[in-house]
Amino acid sequence: MKTVKPDDLFKGAQEVDISNALSMRHPDDWATFYKEALDEAAIVAMTDPDGTITSVNKKFCEISGYREHELIGANHRLLRSGIHDRAFWRDFYQTITRGHVWHGNICNRAKSGHHYWVDTTIVPHKDATGRIHSYTAIRFDITPQKVAEERLWKLANTDPLTGLPNRRRFLENLQSLTDTGAENGIILGLMDIDNFKGLNDSLGHTVGDHVLQHVANRIRETLEAEDIVARLGGDEFALILRHCASNTEAEERIARIEDALSELIPLGRDSRRVSASLGLTRFPEGGATANELMKHADIALYKAKANGRNRTEFFTDSMREEVIRHTELLHRFENALRNNELEVHYQPVMPLTRQAPFKMEALLRWRHPEQGLLYPPQFMDALLDEGLATMADFHVLETVLRDLRRFHADGARPQMVTINATMGDFRSPHFIARILTAIEDGEIAPANLCVEITEGMILDDRSSVARAGIEKLHAHGILTAFDDFGTGYASLRDLRDLPVDFIKIDKSFIVSLTTDAADRAIVQTVIELAHHLGKRVVAEGVDDPAKLAILREFGCDSIQGFLISPALPLDAIRQFLLDGRADELRI
Repeated sequence: MKTVKPDDLFKGAQEVDISNALSMRHPDDWATFYKEALDEAAIVAMTDPDGTITSVNKKFCEISGYREHELIGANHRLLRSGIHDRAFWRDFYQTITRGHVWHGNICNRAKSGHHYWVDTTIVPHKDATGRIHSYTAIRFDITPQKVAEERLWKLANTDPLTGLPNRRRFLENLQSLTDTGAENGIILGLMDIDNFKGLNDSLGHTVGDHVLQHVANRIRETLEAEDIVARLGGDEFALILRHCASNTEAEERIARIEDALSELIPLGRDSRRVSASLGLTRFPEGGATANELMKHADIALYKAKANGRNRTEFFTDSMREEVIRHTELLHRFENALRNNELEVHYQPVMPLTRQAPFKMEALLRWRHPEQGLLYPPQFMDALLDEGLATMADFHVLETVLRDLRRFHADGARPQMVTINATMGDFRSPHFIARILTAIEDGEIAPANLCVEITEGMILDDRSSVARAGIEKLHAHGILTAFDDFGTGYASLRDLRDLPVDFIKIDKSFIVSLTTDAADRAIVQTVIELAHHLGKRVVAEGVDDPAKLAILREFGCDSIQGFLISPALPLDAIRQFLLDGRADELRI
């Protein structure tokens, strides 16, 4: 037989007929050829029907770390990593024992203990009767690409700070559980760390990250094995508690988390204790889909925070109705801003001393198309939304600037108009900038405007923002007033250090001024203290002459209330000024 050299196979069809040349090989030569090719490219092993290894090639020994004599005669289970579950192996064995070729990826364990992945094809061999007498396993090492895939999966599904599942992975888990619908006793929880932003801002993001890691670890250590915890972002965590037979059992398990969180977190030489607010809902009563569960748990979380934080609330239908009403109010109020339904009314502030200026306070009203004129308590929930409150305050500011120009054009010149400011105004880059522009452009004089703040703004976690804004206004001659003094927790140091010009005593102290000696003592002390600090005092809610007499006796600078006048719309207050009634109020 003529031997065909390998080079001859590529000389062209005219010199050598390739198919004829290949057909000239002896069958034994082909077997050797295939075996050599496989041994060179693949990891190969043969087993008997029971899985006992009968043959391995060099690559098999290299990747497994075992020598040939350690493998021959051993069962292939020697290489199991424990990664694959029973269902995987059941499918595997059912396929090959029925004489079908199986193909898939398997994670094996090497002699050293490390895992490696192989793309595997198992080929059954049958005798003439159709009985399987052996299997050939052909494998290719895919460990590098599996490692790369796992890294990408981890990046896509894991929170890098805490190592917990991220929002994406958590929602996939929740979706999987709700899709099956077979498992009862699932409790979904959403959790926020109370006042975390203040801690983060005051102590720095490094400390904040440290706290988040401690919280994550403590929750993870407290949960049952099949429970799930994830970090959704920021200080928000999510929980899936499984096999909770009742809400009481869920509350007991949540109590363990709360106890774990209440332990001090070491922060270098210092330590902090954190608390959390939780909203819980049960599947399927509290939501039949993942989206419903998330929405209802969020509603319960909002309720927990609204009720004072550091507490747990279970979702109820009444909460949903409340949220629907709240959402509708926000929507209607936003439309009111667009449709010019908001008005500014002005309430006179009567001076009791010659040094006190005549002022008016600008107060927001809503001319509702169906309900008529609404007052702030009727839409206060909308004003608790920082974004809407900031928009409303800017509307009031623009309206006051416009009305001041009209007052001056009429010859009715109020000495000062006070406007209320919220934290959102100081966080916004537009509010203070608009006031300063109005002064620079000659729209108003600094003395025409006074900005009122509340105690909550200087005690808020972001008080530095408000303080900086107040100081900036003061530097440009804009006076400021401390509204509702006595209703919060402002200290004497705050009174001393803040550049405020007026202290407004809340009407809750004025209402019992003629009948309650304690309230009279408080009011008198506040007036004297404010005067010692160089500040003037306005008493709110004065509605009868007897209270006026007491306040005169105490040396109060100004009063505000129905005894003088309710808040009036623009045309009425213009007439009030033009008629000289403001001058009649002066001493």
